[in-house]
Amino acid sequence: MIRIVICCSGGFSSSALAQHLENEVQEKNLDASFVFRPFIAMKNYEEEWDIAMLCPHLQSEARAIGNMGFGKPMYYIPPRMYGLMNAECFMEDAEDIVTLWNEHETHDSDIIGFPDEPMPLRIRRMTSHRRWIDAQNAGQ
Repeated sequence: MIRIVICCSGGFSSSALAQHLENEVQEKNLDASFVFRPFIAMKNYEEEWDIAMLCPHLQSEARAIGNMGFGKPMYYIPPRMYGLMNAECFMEDAEDIVTLWNEHETHDSDIIGFPDEPMPLRIRRMTSHRRWIDAQNAGQ
């Protein structure tokens, strides 16, 4: 099971998103869990998650901190997908980011993204990266 934490500074929309995704996990019996945690308190919950998915507006705050020393991946949720993607797509992105993370021996930062998406705020896809790549390959 992959344990995903949705992080935000305030928590209103992100806590609702995490609850919505967790409800979907329960309904569909998916092998994941979603919880909300405030970004500022992440160190207090370090053992509870495998990947942190950060709300898009945290980009400047997280970059200012740099490497938080978790030794776990942190990933920005692309803005167009925030609140629109289903739990399966969130899980697919989380699984793929964790795989990318594990393929590298060293990390300059806890923040990681897909290599073909270097600027998270400019991402236009509205599905998981995996499904987006598959759709592009099918269209060729």
